[in-house]
Amino acid sequence: MNVLLIQPYHCDLIHSISLPLGPLSIATYLENNGVNVKICDLAVKKTSIRAVYNEFHPDIVGISFPSVKAIDAVVKVSRFFKKAGVPVVWGGSFCDVGSTELFFDTGLVDIISYCEGESTWLDLVRTLEAGGDFGNVQGIAYKKGGEIVITPARPFMDPSELPRINYDFVDVPKYFQYLYGCKKLLYVYLSKGCPAHCTFCVNNMCHRNTRRRRPLEDFMSEITELAEKYGADGFYFGDELAFASDKELYEVCNAFRNTGLDFYWGFQTRIGILSDETIQYAADSRCRWIDFGVESGNREMLSKVSKSIPYDKIEPTFHACAKAGLISIANFIIGLPGETCEQFQDSIDLAKRLESTQNTFAKYIFIPNTPGGREVEKTFKRYPVFRKLNDYKTMDFFKNEYGLSQIPQKELNVVQSHFLLQAIFRKDYGDTRSYDLLFKSVLIVFKRVSKMNFVCAIRSLCEITTDFIRFVFDVLLHPGILKKYHLK
Repeated sequence: MNVLLIQPYHCDLIHSISLPLGPLSIATYLENNGVNVKICDLAVKKTSIRAVYNEFHPDIVGISFPSVKAIDAVVKVSRFFKKAGVPVVWGGSFCDVGSTELFFDTGLVDIISYCEGESTWLDLVRTLEAGGDFGNVQGIAYKKGGEIVITPARPFMDPSELPRINYDFVDVPKYFQYLYGCKKLLYVYLSKGCPAHCTFCVNNMCHRNTRRRRPLEDFMSEITELAEKYGADGFYFGDELAFASDKELYEVCNAFRNTGLDFYWGFQTRIGILSDETIQYAADSRCRWIDFGVESGNREMLSKVSKSIPYDKIEPTFHACAKAGLISIANFIIGLPGETCEQFQDSIDLAKRLESTQNTFAKYIFIPNTPGGREVEKTFKRYPVFRKLNDYKTMDFFKNEYGLSQIPQKELNVVQSHFLLQAIFRKDYGDTRSYDLLFKSVLIVFKRVSKMNFVCAIRSLCEITTDFIRFVFDVLLHPGILKKYHLK
C-alpha cells in the first residue's frame, strides 16, 4: 500500500519553515513496519500535486493541518484527491482544536486523526488493506451512514517505541533557518507534551497534560546525523517543555559536549524549573537562547489561567540568563478574558523590569474545547462562533479582536506594536549579528515570497507591508496610549 503524507503550503510570512517532525515520525514508523511512504512538502518546493499523484499512485493521503494559516492550502489539496477518489485523512495540531462537524461539512475529508499519529496510521493502513471496520481504530473520527463516529482516544505510545526519525524523506538543507546567529538551524524534538494545566493551551487536548521523553540515545543519533551529514549549526527544541528538571538539562548538556560537534542550541521551558547554576551550565555548553512563557505580570490573571509558575522567580530567572550571557525571550498573552487595564499594566511593568532580551506580546486566542474556551463560553455573552471552516481564520495572535478583556482594542494594538518594533529593531542580540531579528524577518519574507507565484507573492507582500505600516503608525500616532501605560 502506498501512503502519501502532505505538508501543505501556507502563506504565513511570520514564521520560518521548519522540519515537518510529525509527518517525518509517522513516515518513519510506517516504513519500519513495511509500508511504502512518501512525504511531499509543498512548503519548501513548488510541486504539482497531479504529477505526484500520477507518479506515486497513493492508496491513501494524509494531510497535515498545523494551523489556521493552512486552511486554504488544505482545502485545495484535499479537493484534488477527493476528486481522484483517494481517501483523505487530516491530522495535526489544528485537528485537535477545530470542530469535527465543520471539518466533515466541507466534504473534503474522510477521516480525522487526533493526537499522536504513529500507531494510529499503522492501524489505519492495516484496516484499509484488510477492508476492516474503522470503528476498531482508536483515535480517529469518520462518517458512517451520515453520522460522525468518534472512536475512543488512543493510549500514548511508550517513548521507546517512537522511531528514530529517518530524514531521508525530505531535503534537509531546504529547512535551514537563520536564528540568533545560526545560519543552518533545524527544529528537533526530545519530548512530547507538558504536565501543566494552562487553560488556554491545546496541550489539554492533544497531550492530555502528560509529558514523555524519548530515549536520549535516539535523540542524540539524530542530532549527530543532522550535524555531520547536513552541516546543521544550530538546533531549536520544538518541545512544549524541553526540560522538566535540572537533571534532564545536565544530561543533554553533557551529551552535546561529548559529541565534540560545533553547534548552538536553544529551547523553551517554564519558570521555576531550572536553577541559576543549571542555566549557567547550559550557557557553557553552547546554549544560546531560552524561551519562557510568562503570560502575565498579574498574579490574579496567572491564577485564573492556571499558569502555575512561582511568580517570585520570574525576575531572578531572567537575571540568571543575562548573567550567563544568554538570549532570553519573555512571552506574554494580552487581552485575556476579563483582564483589566490595571492588570495589563502589571504585565507591561514586569516586561520593563525583566532583564530579558526580547518581550513578545501576543493577543489571547479563543480556542474552543480547551478549559479556557469552555469557561469563556459559560461566562461571556460575546465570543467567537465558528459556523464554517473559514471562520477559524480569526484565530490570529496579531489580528483577532474578540473583545473579551476590559482593555480597549486600540490600546492592545498599540502596546503590542510597541514591543514588536522594539524587538525587531533591537541592535544587540549578544554575540550575534547586529539587528539579528530584523535580518531574520527579512530573510523569512524573502524565502517565502520566492516560492510563491506572482499573484500570491504580490498579495502577500502587500499584506505584510500593510501590517508593518500599521505597527509603526500604532506607535507614532498614539503617544497618549503609550504615555498611559508608561511606555513613553
